[in-house]
Amino acid sequence: MLKQAGFTLVELVVVLTMLAVGAALAFPGVAQMISNRQVQSAAESIITGLNQARTEAVRRNAPVSFSLRADRLGWTVQLVSSGDTLLAAGDPAWSTLTITSAGSANSVTFLPTGLRQPAGTQLSEVTVASVVNDSRTRRVNVFGGGLIRMCDPAVTEAADPRRC
Repeated sequence: MLKQAGFTLVELVVVLTMLAVGAALAFPGVAQMISNRQVQSAAESIITGLNQARTEAVRRNAPVSFSLRADRLGWTVQLVSSGDTLLAAGDPAWSTLTITSAGSANSVTFLPTGLRQPAGTQLSEVTVASVVNDSRTRRVNVFGGGLIRMCDPAVTEAADPRRC
């Protein structure tokens, strides 16, 4: 008798059906995990730009501005006196995120002392969120003394350092 190796069509259909069900169950969790990582990455990029602007203002002994791009897909750091761009970053993946600033301000200027310029409308808060349900939100605060901090608006426990 001749022995055949392999599997039947019925076995193949059963395995593919099980894989499809498993993928359908896992997809929402994977989408949320990817979304959370994009939110965290965008918020960290904004903090990096803000810190770089503050550092450059102190290093150059001249005012330096940080601005969110109009399309909200990135940011720029510029020397105020000449308008020269010192640093820029952006990511097309930010198009899946909602990046909003408090009030109408889209930029902040750091003085040579490292402090935020007190005059005019200055960027003080940026919120990064995702359109994916149940994903995290991050808020970046820029305080008058030049302190830049990221927090999680969902954290409510008073002793938790992630709280806003």
